[in-house]
Amino acid sequence: MPEKKQVLVICRTAAGQMYLGVLLKRIWYSPDLARTAEEGLRMAMKTSYGLVLFDGDVSWGELQYSISLLRSDPSIRDAPLVIFMANDDSKISRLLLSQGCAAILTKPLDLAVVYGVLARLSGLPRSTPRVSVKMQVVIEEGIPEKVMTCINISEGGLYLRTLEPLPRGTILHIKFTLPLDSAEIRLTAEVVRTVPLGVQFEVEPGIGLRFVDMPDDTLLRIRNFVQWETIGDLEWKSNI
Repeated sequence: MPEKKQVLVICRTAAGQMYLGVLLKRIWYSPDLARTAEEGLRMAMKTSYGLVLFDGDVSWGELQYSISLLRSDPSIRDAPLVIFMANDDSKISRLLLSQGCAAILTKPLDLAVVYGVLARLSGLPRSTPRVSVKMQVVIEEGIPEKVMTCINISEGGLYLRTLEPLPRGTILHIKFTLPLDSAEIRLTAEVVRTVPLGVQFEVEPGIGLRFVDMPDDTLLRIRNFVQWETIGDLEWKSNI
């Protein structure tokens, strides 16, 4: 398992700090929490951060002052700065981007969007969040192992445990039912990763599948399942 990436979170409210702390830990980041930009800069003198996340629901003057501090201080100015805003205002977003912000994300936060943006900015290879799950997946092709156990899933694919991995590029037709759901999902998937027994001791032997031509309604069902399994009903509302 790779080391968690260190991120600095600047947020004045306890509710916002709790939400971001829980969310970031669950999508494999290690957050340090600060209430103000000044406090964040003092922390950046001791720790190197790959990302800075700032709750922009403050007065316009404080937002501009904080951005100026964070973009000018040599200890942290090279770390991508992501601003969370309550309102989706394209004019304000363009202005903030012109001032050196890397991305603007609006509340309520969409896990898939947040994960994708942070993964891009921090250099993570995976662009969609995944969650651990135990469910049976039926393989409709005529192969010896007709049923495999899925051990994790994302909106992009899933990982199946097997002692006899199939070759990369193999196309499979699969069906499964998400936990706590009743409707069966049928999809086409391609083998994009194989892990034979004993090759990687920290990874169970099996095959990674990438979904092919997934319908929009199925994508939404899997996305909602992943989001619920990651953060449940945890909410972060505007504080203004």
